[in-house]
Amino acid sequence: MHPFFESIGAKYPLIQAPMAGAQDEELAIAVSQSGGIGSIPCAGLTPERLKASADRFHKATSGPVNLNFFCHKVVERDPQREAIWLRELAPFYDAHALTPDYPKTGFSRALDEEMVKVVCTLNPAIASFHFGLPKTEYLDRIRTSGAKIIATATTIKEALFLEEQGCDAVIAQGREAGGHQGAFLASENPLRQSTMDLVHQISSAVVIPVIAAGGIADIVSIRAAIDAGASGVQIGTRFLKSPEARITPLHRSFLEGNEDLDTEITNVFTGRPARGFVNKLVRELGPINPNVQTFPLAISALAPLKSATAGTADFTSLWAGQNWKTGDAKPAKQIVKQLSTAFDLS
Repeated sequence: MHPFFESIGAKYPLIQAPMAGAQDEELAIAVSQSGGIGSIPCAGLTPERLKASADRFHKATSGPVNLNFFCHKVVERDPQREAIWLRELAPFYDAHALTPDYPKTGFSRALDEEMVKVVCTLNPAIASFHFGLPKTEYLDRIRTSGAKIIATATTIKEALFLEEQGCDAVIAQGREAGGHQGAFLASENPLRQSTMDLVHQISSAVVIPVIAAGGIADIVSIRAAIDAGASGVQIGTRFLKSPEARITPLHRSFLEGNEDLDTEITNVFTGRPARGFVNKLVRELGPINPNVQTFPLAISALAPLKSATAGTADFTSLWAGQNWKTGDAKPAKQIVKQLSTAFDLS
């Protein structure tokens, strides 16, 4: 096992992907208790809720924890851009006799000063970042607290940048990954590279360890990632089927059903590219729509439509990786136990 994982006391180089909105600390605890690295997604949590989650985690397990944060640029509401997005949605509003009456502010979800203070008191084994890195002052303070720093890259250019900034490892996220693509360099196209190709290229370009993410769901794909140059893996969708995941019955029915469903990378739910099940909104306005409102403000305008069509997936994001059919529903501990045999290469 790579020294990076040994240094944090991990039994297996397997990170449970942080999935904001789809899990809480219960999934992280179950993964940790069985030898994986449990992750707590902090986007959307209050500092008080993060403290409570971390406290519960450490009371339940002695394993390392990964605290994950979004690092997107916080934007102000732009009425002109919002009007353009509402024009795109107007036919749907009209069809359901709705008016665009919803909170126009939302929340930023980004790492801020108050949250940094909390993180530094929690001393996590890993602090991971999506959509780039926080400002240098925040990063230095979190690093000084003892946390290892890892972040997502969707291109070689992003991986080299993260290495230059002193990251201890890089997550190579391929196009197969469910949820949001972690791209942060606007000049790059994050939708082209498969996970295995990206891992191979990034591991040849950087010295720090590479963690493969995207389409990793079974022993075969774990070993393929290791063969491509990965030192570890990050797995998300495979754990969504576990009872510890906090997904809706609708989402679970998609993941556990036998229907021939497609997933696609789309920006029409949040304003940023993310992979999920194809539905009415994706088919009619996406998958990539240049008129979508900036992340995360685009979400708010969908709220009335989601309420009007409750019980259907027409306007609801149901994130899932490309290999969502792999594996059946079972507790997270059993999933880790099964997948851990991939690391027995003796």
